[in-house]
Amino acid sequence: MNIWMNELWIRLDILLLFNFLTGIAAYLIWRLTVRLWKGRCPVRYLHRGLQGVILCFCVPAAYTLVYLHFRDLDGSWNGNFMNGTGFLMRAAFGTAAAWFLGALVSAVRCGRELYRERPVKSAVVSEEQSEVRVLRQLGKIMGIRRRIPVCRGERLTPAIGGFLRTRLYLGTELLEEEELRMIFRHELYHYRHGDIWIRRLLLLLRIVWWFCPWFTCGKISEEYRRLSEDYVDEEVCREEDMGRYIRTLLKTALQGAERMHLTQATAAENRCDVLRRIENMKSLHNKKNMTRTMAAVWTTVCLLMGSTTVYAAGAGVIEGYEALYKATVVEVEEQAIEEQYIEYREEPDDGWVAEEGEVMDDGRSSTVPFEWTVGANASKKTPSFEMSSGGYITVSVSVEPTDLKVNVGIVEPNGGKRYITGSGRITHTFSLDQSGSYSVFVENTNNQKVYVEGGYIK
Repeated sequence: MNIWMNELWIRLDILLLFNFLTGIAAYLIWRLTVRLWKGRCPVRYLHRGLQGVILCFCVPAAYTLVYLHFRDLDGSWNGNFMNGTGFLMRAAFGTAAAWFLGALVSAVRCGRELYRERPVKSAVVSEEQSEVRVLRQLGKIMGIRRRIPVCRGERLTPAIGGFLRTRLYLGTELLEEEELRMIFRHELYHYRHGDIWIRRLLLLLRIVWWFCPWFTCGKISEEYRRLSEDYVDEEVCREEDMGRYIRTLLKTALQGAERMHLTQATAAENRCDVLRRIENMKSLHNKKNMTRTMAAVWTTVCLLMGSTTVYAAGAGVIEGYEALYKATVVEVEEQAIEEQYIEYREEPDDGWVAEEGEVMDDGRSSTVPFEWTVGANASKKTPSFEMSSGGYITVSVSVEPTDLKVNVGIVEPNGGKRYITGSGRITHTFSLDQSGSYSVFVENTNNQKVYVEGGYIK
């Protein structure tokens, strides 16, 4: 496996984990807000807050926080974050493969649901029809410039949405102009609040976070659906007669189908839910809502709590990653018990040529891994690095095929070579008696290529 692919798997796993931690922390803070201010916090604040929570599942804030945490003031790195051993790279590839397969299965399921809920025998209403004129007039009043097409069809509930294109759907039942205006106002408020895009995003998050029960069971989607309907009802009741609006909802619920929609916002998705919304609208004027000042203070507190939680979780992940990294490095070193090799020394030779191999040295750790394929009768070496006299360089490599012997060693500042000869797993520590630029090399003296995986500690 190429080095850049290994880095890709590790970064993909870490990015998914941090996204998940960020979203979970934000969602728990939002749930705490709902519990503490139940009945007092305005619906619009809860609605916007839940939209922010959903976006937190898309923006890896913790990734940036941890990045800043592991940079010193002088800009240098510390810790072993993102370095990979053979075990970690295999684990990262396995985890990424499992996530990809799960996401693929979830995508197929969502596609089947979208196919089943597609409109049947719907036709676009022409601009000359009265329904479209009412919609265009109301859109100008509400400041919506987009000309949303209207479609009519059998067994359709008044709704707005769609996976790729936004449309407004109506059934074949005849509605009075006042009823049309209330339904259109309801749907246009969904459009203005961004509910259509959030529902599309929830569908994608359901695919990405297929292992999270809050998405697979539809808990977050259901909470957002209820809040968006309550928020729209509150907005419509400020501009329309509440009694007539309630009668329109009841009429729409009786005529509509009993089913939920993945990417559409409907006026009456569920008859039981319509009754719940009616009770909320009746008690709307009796609620003692939170003041704007209190809402701003609580929002600030939630942001601070969320940031602290996310940062702590991210730092905890990094500490765990470092511990696992060190444990797997020690495991490799313990397995590769250092033998008593004979150390050979050669004087500088201008005829000796070694290809420079790629290493995973990011400056954050003293351990530098590499994976090389060394051709027959060829050599590879690492980029040079500075070392001081009296120091040590420990080289540990695994050679395949295990029955072939190779030379493993270091190139000294004067160009001379010091190396040992071995096969299979090789570990040796070179003591340094010069200060200057060193490099680690592997020399293949066989008539067939070898695969070398390992690293050095400087």
